Amino acid sequence: MASKRLRLLLIPLVLIALLVAGCAGGRAPAAQPTSAPAAQPTSAPAAQPTSAPATPEPTAAPAVAQPTNAPAATIAVPAGEPIKIGLVSPFSGPLGILGQWMQASAQAEVERINAEGGLLGRPVVLISRDDELNPARTVEIVREFIDREKVNMIIGPSLTAFALATKDLVTQSKTIQFLPTVSGMAALADAPYTFRTLESIQLQMTEIARYLSTAGAKKVGMVVLDDATGAEYMALLPGAVEKAGMTYVGHELFRNDDQDLTTQVLKVRERGADALVVGTGNSAQAAKVIIAAKQIGWDVTVIGVSGLESALLGQLVGDALDGVVFVNTFRGYQAGLPSADMPAGYSRHIKAVLKLETIPEPDQRNLSNIGMSTSTADAIYIWAEAVRRAGTLDSDAVKAAIEQTNIPADESPSGGDLIISADNHEAYREGSLFFYQWRKLENGQFRYVTVTR
Repeated sequence: MASKRLRLLLIPLVLIALLVAGCAGGRAPAAQPTSAPAAQPTSAPAAQPTSAPATPEPTAAPAVAQPTNAPAATIAVPAGEPIKIGLVSPFSGPLGILGQWMQASAQAEVERINAEGGLLGRPVVLISRDDELNPARTVEIVREFIDREKVNMIIGPSLTAFALATKDLVTQSKTIQFLPTVSGMAALADAPYTFRTLESIQLQMTEIARYLSTAGAKKVGMVVLDDATGAEYMALLPGAVEKAGMTYVGHELFRNDDQDLTTQVLKVRERGADALVVGTGNSAQAAKVIIAAKQIGWDVTVIGVSGLESALLGQLVGDALDGVVFVNTFRGYQAGLPSADMPAGYSRHIKAVLKLETIPEPDQRNLSNIGMSTSTADAIYIWAEAVRRAGTLDSDAVKAAIEQTNIPADESPSGGDLIISADNHEAYREGSLFFYQWRKLENGQFRYVTVTR
């Protein structure tokens, strides 16, 4: 009994160090955000993040494949004043891995654009800043991007609360903004120049309810982290469950510092639930819910969002991971699909990111964190295509062009259909997400597989 209690006390510490901090164990220090791709003109270097020293640029940029219908000799080298993209995210601290993967994704996309002749014949440069998980710093960076750097597009911030803190600056300046890692519903409200390339919480809850209904569930309950995101889960899941023809039996809250969630999981079981929703996108917290269900011997359908995606969960929750389901955008690389079975745009982007010398954890290739990459690449892809169609960088013209986005799954970096309209700035819609289920392999390792779309 004592050993079990000791294990329960140690698990959150290990999870926080390995999962939340970006699976940092045993790897070299993560690269600091760089400010421009190799194709950047030497006469216009971008500023380094003020919060961290710059890492030396690689001696040679990774080769970028030219389009098969456009030989390299026919592509004009971009010249003139650079077109700037500003990226704001944490690059240090417990969520530093988030900014590092966003940086890698953006760098790969910018290099592709420049290798194909740039935008409007001009080179594109990336300026990255570390907001250090400090909302005041985030506001300062966004103001710098707008007033001093004169960026043409902003990617980030990376958290809903930080996006809300900068919403007025972005809106008043008419700066195009994409949110590839923010799922909170309030981020897009009254934000006419802001777009999202991540599934929203509303979409997550709707799709989870649809999946459970199809799987035959009758009563759905949730164990949910007591934070702002959890509040949105509690507000949106009941309606989605009822609409899908099931009964919502309620939820139980837990706090960040709770070590044992057995009581919460027991209460949901006692209400007759035959499906358990894990109400957090944090892997450390999600593991506690799985462990509690195992402790009470409850064989129930466990389903959730990105908190159930980390490859390290198998090491910490053991066989209890087998059968756990989560919803997300396309994850072909992590699910082990052959390249030939992946959408062309997705395969191209993943390969380009993995070639970069600046990617986090360069010694590991089967990484759940690479999922952070594709939504950032989608943002740049959508924006660049809109600029080309608009033929100008005028924000109102580009906004109107973005609102006519209809990019098929085979072309997008994420492998998903991307549709944006004037009345819906969400790139993902109902039916566009995938469900994945963890399976234990013969070698004792875990891998998730695609279940359905």
